[in-house]
Amino acid sequence: MSTFDGYFREFPEIRADFFRPLENRPPALAYFLSHIHSDHLAGLETFKSPFIYCSPATREMLLRLKKYLSRLNYAEGILENPHTQTYKHLAKVLKPIPLDTPTIIELRPGHNIQVTLLDANHCIGSVMFLFESDNKAVLYTGDIRCEPLFVNNISRNPSIIEYTSSLKSLDCIYIDTSLLDDITLQTKAEGLAELLGKVSKYPSDTIFHFHAWTFGYEDIWVALSKALNSKIHVDKYKLDLYKSLVTKPSDQRFASQIYLTKEAPYLAGFTCGNTQYNGCLTLDENVRLHSCEKGMGCSVTPNKPIVWIRPIVAHLKNGQDVVEVGIGGGGGDLTGQTNLMVEDIMDLLKLVHASKTIPKDHRREMERILTKALMRDQDVGLNVNVADTSDEGAIVQIIKALMDKVQTIMDRVKKSEEQTGEQNSLPNIIQFPWARHSYLPELRHFVSTFKPKDVWPCTVDISWIEKGHTMRKLFGDCCSQDTFEYDKLLEKMVKAEMSLLEYEDDEDDEDKDSQQKKATSIPLPTSSLSGGECQAQATPNLPPPPPPIIQEVAHNAHETLLSLASRGSRKRDYDTFAAGAHGTRDYIDEDATTASDSEEDHLEGDDSQASALSAVAYDTRRRSFRAALANARGDSDDWVPIGLISTTDHHTLVDEEL
Repeated sequence: MSTFDGYFREFPEIRADFFRPLENRPPALAYFLSHIHSDHLAGLETFKSPFIYCSPATREMLLRLKKYLSRLNYAEGILENPHTQTYKHLAKVLKPIPLDTPTIIELRPGHNIQVTLLDANHCIGSVMFLFESDNKAVLYTGDIRCEPLFVNNISRNPSIIEYTSSLKSLDCIYIDTSLLDDITLQTKAEGLAELLGKVSKYPSDTIFHFHAWTFGYEDIWVALSKALNSKIHVDKYKLDLYKSLVTKPSDQRFASQIYLTKEAPYLAGFTCGNTQYNGCLTLDENVRLHSCEKGMGCSVTPNKPIVWIRPIVAHLKNGQDVVEVGIGGGGGDLTGQTNLMVEDIMDLLKLVHASKTIPKDHRREMERILTKALMRDQDVGLNVNVADTSDEGAIVQIIKALMDKVQTIMDRVKKSEEQTGEQNSLPNIIQFPWARHSYLPELRHFVSTFKPKDVWPCTVDISWIEKGHTMRKLFGDCCSQDTFEYDKLLEKMVKAEMSLLEYEDDEDDEDKDSQQKKATSIPLPTSSLSGGECQAQATPNLPPPPPPIIQEVAHNAHETLLSLASRGSRKRDYDTFAAGAHGTRDYIDEDATTASDSEEDHLEGDDSQASALSAVAYDTRRRSFRAALANARGDSDDWVPIGLISTTDHHTLVDEEL
């Protein structure tokens, strides 16, 4: 679950990487986009104003980026009207700022903010933002790979050296916390050296295919093309995207070309005097290197022996590999993927939940992935092109693509795939380490270079509470002050929601008999889990129930609200809870979707319907509590209305439009 919605506590009038309205907050006066991976574009398809500031490369590529947006018809089980969505309507809204150049932006009369764009070492055009104003300063990293050489270069950058030399102190670093395992990564240079060493062992007529499924692998193209003295076959969509990085003023015939990134001339071509040099990316299929997509009409890759080049995240010391599963977003951004809009995620959840053919473990992981996207208010991108597929066939492809993603996640750490059937022969799969995000050791090195007052995570996962992750524990010795506002907020939320659970448990104990009588009289859908599969049961004329979105206890994924509601209250102080003592679970996290085998046994009992009612009641009270908390804090000038709290939620939800 992402805890960063683009809002900065120090600068509430700006937003970054989130373009949908924020509840109880006024619109921002300026927006900022760190890079063009799809998980950072939430809301851009309908965005109109005000200005969005980004790097020049991000602007040009975003205007040419395509997404296949589709609507899922749950009732009919089909996909409706897939169409190509571009961001051309943002041409007058996107404002590029050159890197390493402090720039003053007027937010409103008499109120300015200074922003500096810094390379993020994540993908082409990706940047960090340094915001400064009124004796405040924060650094927003976006997605970042802060390997040692990168941190060394940043520490010497004249635009930010005041903060790395301790002349000034950052109030906060909003940092990319996608990966927090204590894993030592190979550097990008080490990864490229390993790749080129392996490639050099093959005969000179070997054909290689590297699947550049998203932005961030441009350096690999450059290294492979130079080492093998071969151009790289790509589809027209990729070629047009990267050619946009080489521009020229239209009103000046003899003006010099402008290259928006350092890789642009080698990838897309350049002019030297009167001579035009072509880039390494080409539409010509008769080359040794390919990065074309399946189904794009290439006559070489389907018909000739191919050596496949696949990046992984890292080689572990035990001989296993951490495979790339698309963590941190960007999956399929360079392919003709299908994007399901936020409004359709619940329908896809229902289809997955009601399926009798998807294995139980896969179904749970699929529900977890979809629920995370729902909580982040983001589209779901699947690496499948259904633009030319029948509606029924598209649904099958979407489910299969989701299952493939789940299988990859489940097999994330495994032995190397560089295998063939013959001993001592060259493998037909080459793997090499190329991480686009940093793990904890690199993140700590980055933070310690700046020694900020505080650190705020941009991404939070349910496993953090199980592992005891806090900003103080992870980065406390790297900061100049013991502030950690995120930890304080988390502690308040945990205590408040634990109090709600205790109140609900007490209420259930006092009125258990009447609650059960009430449950039998209300026509609510229930679910029964048996035989390893989930089968929806509903009263006549009611749709199948949605999957259990709010039901996992954060201390352990094997306990849910259903078992908690039936077994009574488990009360203890917060320190014991935070330490995870005795393995008990008291905190409910809305990022969870799975249930354990023991819970399935419990759901088969006679009180399953009463348990389902407790889950609904918890969700209702949780929303009401958060609304009341927002009112008490004064987060908005307008008082947030709170509806009548009902066990069945009949009086708190807005009626759906017919």
